[in-house]
Amino acid sequence: MTAAEILKLNGNMKDSPLMDAVRRFHALSSSRGLPYCVVGGMAVVRNGYPRTTIDVDILTFKKAWRTLLPLEGEISSQGIDSCVDRASGVTIDILFADEDWEMVIPMPDPLSAGEYDEELGARFIRLHDLIQLKMAVHLSKLQDSGADVAAKDLSDVYELMRRNLAKFSPDVIRSYDPAVRKRCMRTFESAMRASKREKRERGDVAQ
Repeated sequence: MTAAEILKLNGNMKDSPLMDAVRRFHALSSSRGLPYCVVGGMAVVRNGYPRTTIDVDILTFKKAWRTLLPLEGEISSQGIDSCVDRASGVTIDILFADEDWEMVIPMPDPLSAGEYDEELGARFIRLHDLIQLKMAVHLSKLQDSGADVAAKDLSDVYELMRRNLAKFSPDVIRSYDPAVRKRCMRTFESAMRASKREKRERGDVAQ
């Protein structure tokens, strides 16, 4: 896929082919009683960190998902853990919350960790659950593959915090899972320092 094709695919989030695919998946899930929430890059973009992505990541339960297979409509299954939105060609990867991902925390429950976004018309993982999941993925990649591979997920955590600072505080982060709490606190402190530095720089320019 070329850079121009990736940019066209992403576009404005609400009106993008990616979001159209998510809404069609939501319609399928609602009609078939499938619990789910969007995770991954689309969830990051939804929380104010604009970056490109070329697919959709869905978190659900394996047993519930398998009762739907095979799918042959607007959303068509491709194996047991992937499907495609026929209208856009967007790939939808299915992640199972009830599998062992060998991370420091288990995958979140899509029912309790998800929330419906009325503007976008689909269910997304909540911000604080997303932060903890992204940090767990970072720590897993850090151990298995090294800092270079793990950097993107840590960058996602940092940018999500920096762009949503009003929703974070030391008390909020103390409520996080102990396995990711310390590293999340360090990242929050870095985001706070960056925000203060940016405010000082804006003040200097104003003077």
